[in-house]
Formats: sequence, C-alpha cells, structure tokens
Amino acid sequence: MFRKVLFGLLAVAIGLAVAGAGYRFGQYLAHKDAASSTQRATS
Repeated sequence: MFRKVLFGLLAVAIGLAVAGAGYRFGQYLAHKDAASSTQRATS
C-alpha cells in the first residue's frame, strides 16, 4: 500500500513538473511572438 501511495505522489510530481515546463515554454513563445510582431511593425 505504501508503495502505491509513493508511486502516486511521484506521478503527480512528475505531472506538475511537465505542466510547469509547458506553461513556461508557452510564455516564452508568446513573448517571442509579441517581440517579433512589434519588430515587423516598426521595420
């Protein structure tokens, strides 16, 4: 039983890490897209 709980907590921690990385990558892409669109508008 203890191993199942430990495995469940590990799975949740991995899921949260992947979701956090995806969120940060999405923010990076949005920032990069916003920067390139303003660069195109001024040139």
